[in-house]
Amino acid sequence: IANSGLAPKGLEKAEAIFVAVELGLELGLPIMAALQNIAVINGRPGVFGDVQLAIVRSSGLLEDYAEKEVGEPGKDTFGIECICKRAGTGRFANSRFTVADAKLAGLWGKSGPWPQYPKRMLKFRARGFLLRDEFGDVLKGVRSVEEMRDQAEEDRFANAKNVHPMAPAGTPMV
Repeated sequence: IANSGLAPKGLEKAEAIFVAVELGLELGLPIMAALQNIAVINGRPGVFGDVQLAIVRSSGLLEDYAEKEVGEPGKDTFGIECICKRAGTGRFANSRFTVADAKLAGLWGKSGPWPQYPKRMLKFRARGFLLRDEFGDVLKGVRSVEEMRDQAEEDRFANAKNVHPMAPAGTPMV
């Protein structure tokens, strides 16, 4: 794969290809699907937002799923709501992500896909939160590439605390 020129950017080395293939197999993705739908962001692998839903659907645990626009277009109330029902739970769960949420997170107006594809980015954020909350066992903690790209590397551990038994309480991680 590395020598074929078909490896995506960031997966040019045999070791990186192996890691993507292994993660893909753990998530139920065939080898080529794993290579085309896994990306490494800040040293962590993630899957594209469309693949999160595909993985959950293929698990057989998704009984019902819907996405809808909410709020008023052009206003902070506008957003996307995703609704699902996990088999065996007897209940629906939902997640909503609005322009106001994107502004609060510092995403609205950020360079990149947010100004180019705002509706899609709202959808991926609402979808990612819902699927990780309801199907964490299926997704194994893997987040969407779209969400990971929005989180700067330096912010990843900003609020992390040292949990070493010998460290004084509240010691920041280094």
